[in-house]
Amino acid sequence: MAKIKLSVTIDSGIVQALDRAARATTRSEVVERALASWLRSERSRQLEAEVEAYYAALSPEEEGEDAAWAKLGHGATPQTWS
Repeated sequence: MAKIKLSVTIDSGIVQALDRAARATTRSEVVERALASWLRSERSRQLEAEVEAYYAALSPEEEGEDAAWAKLGHGATPQTWS
């Protein structure tokens, strides 16, 4: 993937901590890893919110069906993993 130069303004204390953390690597590499981690975390939170919204929107009939499938799956688990 191509790299793009980006300029940001960051608190001096954060930059000092960044330099201490970077040690054998560059600021850019540390910031890139931190941003990648943050993006994964944000995506995970987004997926959790979408799943929560899905289940909150289920009708009573759909909730019953979901519970039945969960019970069926739970009952099959010991057989599958033994």
